Amino acid sequence: MIRYVEDELGIKEYFDLRKNVGFHELSPKQGELALKNALKVVAAYDGDLIVGMGRLVGDGAVICYIQDIMIRDEYQGLGIGAYIMGRLVEYADEITLPGTKMMLGLMSKKGSENFYEKCGFIRRPNENLGNGFTKYILK
Repeated sequence: MIRYVEDELGIKEYFDLRKNVGFHELSPKQGELALKNALKVVAAYDGDLIVGMGRLVGDGAVICYIQDIMIRDEYQGLGIGAYIMGRLVEYADEITLPGTKMMLGLMSKKGSENFYEKCGFIRRPNENLGNGFTKYILK
């Protein structure tokens, strides 16, 4: 049975899951700050094994991003990603100030675009929005 935990993910589990799904390696300090500075972290466990997670990052007022949606291959298709996405979107809704609009964005891994559309996100570019862009800063 899958159990969900919020805001209690350890760095070891975070790094193990990143490695399992093929995300790039982080320094210990990066991992620590990524978890500490997230607005919300939702993790899924099968027993003691972390099988999925996602983070909400941003300013909590004008813009937030969903990051690190990761589900182990053997656990995909079981609704874990949908639950994590739903909870992160729900939390963003909870913190949106009354009478305002917050933008909730994400960057998808190639091939997962349909999943995010099913979660209510719109694809860019479209008639109203241009492309999204990324820049890496290397030190």
